Amino acid sequence: MEGEKRRLQELGGSLYVSLPSSWINQFNLTKGSQVFILSEDGQLKLFPKESPKEEEKTSIIHFTKGVFRILIREYLLGVDIIRIKKDTPFSNSDRSQIASQVNNFLSLEIVEETSNLITIQNLKSDIPITKLIHRMYYLTKSMLEDLNQEDKEVLLSVIERDKLVGKFYFAIIMQERALLTNKWSQEFSFVELLDLRLLIERIEQIGDDIKELAGKLLSKDKIKKEDINFLLQKYDQAFKAYTKKDTVLAAKFWDTEKEDKKRVEYNEQLLRIYSKIKDIADLII
Repeated sequence: MEGEKRRLQELGGSLYVSLPSSWINQFNLTKGSQVFILSEDGQLKLFPKESPKEEEKTSIIHFTKGVFRILIREYLLGVDIIRIKKDTPFSNSDRSQIASQVNNFLSLEIVEETSNLITIQNLKSDIPITKLIHRMYYLTKSMLEDLNQEDKEVLLSVIERDKLVGKFYFAIIMQERALLTNKWSQEFSFVELLDLRLLIERIEQIGDDIKELAGKLLSKDKIKKEDINFLLQKYDQAFKAYTKKDTVLAAKFWDTEKEDKKRVEYNEQLLRIYSKIKDIADLII
């Protein structure tokens, strides 16, 4: 996003600034056109008109073989009300499958059921996208920490928590889609949103690798605790480098990459986790 300096002018005791002609032409503005001004964190954001109120989006999908893929699509599109319909009454098994799938999403909830129609509402979390990403990071970090435990129940909880990582992942994608399609959302640039998508993909993949590693530890595989702590340190370093846009901190991965990979190459999951951690640092280089 290019910026330019403009001087404030005075007219009738008030200060004003002229608007860039390219912006005016983009939205076909003329004298008398309404604009919307938002004051936020000491900044003024100008929109070509006041943000319109969105109508509630609804959809009906039929209970067929591909119903759950369609459910994912409708969720990511930000549909508010999703109705799943079947020509014959739902069986207990059908209802159990639908409830299980709905539970995979952070903000979906079944709000009404009849014999052949199940209504699902998208409650759309108002948690800012940056907070969701931080929660996703800290969740996977705690999962990695708990791999140091040799307790069966703790390792089982690591596997279970990966479901929540997936919920955060889908919730963030839904918000990103809304930001990309809603011209009123000015929090991130297009490039920043692409980088955020890559970031959460790496975090989600790290969660998958941790889950797989926990399963192998339950089968009595062995890993060195110092290597888990090493990855925790690297994960913290990469995430800090990304969030603070610290290229110096991120570049340190290049200096030690060969040695770091050699340290964990005895275990496939450890090596994959390291590689994805490095990918996070590489996002700002």
